Amino acid sequence: MSIMRKSKIPFNCCYDNGTYLPSPLRHKMCMEVEIPEDDSVFVRPRERRLCMNYVRSVPAMRSDCTFGPREQMNQATHYLDGSMIYGSTEKKMRSLRTKSNGQLLTNIICKRQGEPHYMPREDDDNACQYGIGTCYKAGDVRANGFPQLTVLHTLWMREHNRLAKQLSYINPHWGDERIFQEARKIVIASIQHITYAEWLPALLGENYTRQNGLELLAEGYSNAYNETVDPAVSNSFATAILPFSNSMISDKLNLYPENPVMDKNDGELPLNKYFNEPNHAMVHFLDQLVRGLARQNTLEVQMGFSSEIMDNLYKFHLAPPDAYYYGRQWDGYYGMDVLSLDIQRNRDHGIPSYQQFRKYCGLEDIKNKQDMLKIINPKVLKVYRAWNDIELLAGALFEKHEDDAMVGPTMRCIIREQFIRTRIADRYFYDLPKVFNEYQLAEIRKVTLARVFCDNSDNITTMQKNVFLKPTTPDLQLCNSHSIPKINLNHWFEKIDTI
Repeated sequence: MSIMRKSKIPFNCCYDNGTYLPSPLRHKMCMEVEIPEDDSVFVRPRERRLCMNYVRSVPAMRSDCTFGPREQMNQATHYLDGSMIYGSTEKKMRSLRTKSNGQLLTNIICKRQGEPHYMPREDDDNACQYGIGTCYKAGDVRANGFPQLTVLHTLWMREHNRLAKQLSYINPHWGDERIFQEARKIVIASIQHITYAEWLPALLGENYTRQNGLELLAEGYSNAYNETVDPAVSNSFATAILPFSNSMISDKLNLYPENPVMDKNDGELPLNKYFNEPNHAMVHFLDQLVRGLARQNTLEVQMGFSSEIMDNLYKFHLAPPDAYYYGRQWDGYYGMDVLSLDIQRNRDHGIPSYQQFRKYCGLEDIKNKQDMLKIINPKVLKVYRAWNDIELLAGALFEKHEDDAMVGPTMRCIIREQFIRTRIADRYFYDLPKVFNEYQLAEIRKVTLARVFCDNSDNITTMQKNVFLKPTTPDLQLCNSHSIPKINLNHWFEKIDTI
């Protein structure tokens, strides 16, 4: 949703019926998307939509405080610092705390004894964006986008509170602030470790990660910090590369029982029913959804997004509920084409072309159309008039994958460059000297996302060791077994000096 920065009033570049605003009413920041006449989604009963709303991103000061190409503001922090849990500002973080025993705010939905805690309810009308159900308050407003995100936010909130509770037991002399910050520090370190030890190897390939500066040390402290490196998230990474994750989302969420038969599920939830309305799925299906995160296949990274993501992610009501579309009753909701908006954002931000980024990455030079066809899906050449005009987002999604990676070489290069800088430019990265003592650091290195799932779900008893890899039956381990190690918080015990 595009909103005015100060007044929070919705910002529109098109009329509600999908027609263009006249020039006197059109704001200079409008960069709406033209909808072609043959679009299969936007040709609806009684009207044809011509205009899809897009407002240019707010410009921001360049990081070196010089004039030059326009830069955009990023609401998220540049570090792997758990800002999706704790917020990106001190004010936001304070609003999420109980200010007692280091705990984050929670919400007990049904008030039954022993009911697991969920995130607190969000009172802000914009939190659910286009949704109408109960939404949750988190460090990032996108926590309510779809159930998988809400599940992860909930598990990390519970992980913080679980750690805080244990730390307060081990160190009863600690106050709220000390407990909160120590639990937060462990959570941030866990996120950093999981990102580099589990997620990046699964995404980019084990060998590539090991050979290209992304592998973590198995023991001892790192000396990787470099104060001259800029930690800022690059515009190309944030705008043209991160949207690849949308292409991996299926239009149905499989509900998996506590069952050793890997591909057997108890049913499924249609994703479009839960966009920005996560409450029902969270309360009734949390464990099944957690298992789904670990077991359900993602879609292949490519240009072919699921219809639910393409057409329904940002939906809004515009027609009477009795309308019909191609002989079927239509609920009157329109979505917005997420991929078109992502491509328009690339143009808004002035992202260089796919060909330019291949050169930047030192990949094989492309001299003509025939060279391009060797590395990219030929479908893309039906869309662009010239092979060297292909935009980075489109080229990266159409690019053929390499070896055991889930992405192509150009996307892999940009992800690598970003995550190397994210690590070495962070003076608080978890494996640097003085962040943790040697015993605490050894415990952090035990952390896996499987352990986070086991410790913070409602009643999950088995999980594979690496939740980023599709399991087979022998991969399942008991959550209380040594194969999914637990962090020993006794190494955080602080002795009180007595006279």
